[in-house]
Amino acid sequence: MSAVVGALLLLAGCASGGRPNPDAIFRHPTTGDVQWCDKGSVAAAALGGALVAASQGADYAGCKTGWETKGYARLDSTAKLSPEDQQRYEADLERSAKERADSIRPK
Repeated sequence: MSAVVGALLLLAGCASGGRPNPDAIFRHPTTGDVQWCDKGSVAAAALGGALVAASQGADYAGCKTGWETKGYARLDSTAKLSPEDQQRYEADLERSAKERADSIRPK
């Protein structure tokens, strides 16, 4: 099963046509700290159905609200991450993919 999920994640990454970008980028006006939120994997939603899609939507909404509550401002949809933040983001994606694969791997 993890091979199927891995293949779907790889295909989703290839279909994007470049470096991955977060769905929402936030910057703190005082510190300049940058954070982000993602809607979730299309592949996971397709495999998991409506319950997974609903859960991912709730997680995304909660993520955005959480950063805004902490004083972060959402940047417009054309915003790009700095090279350093892009590296952090891609490392986060890799860590999340590994955690997801480990969670479904038989113990």
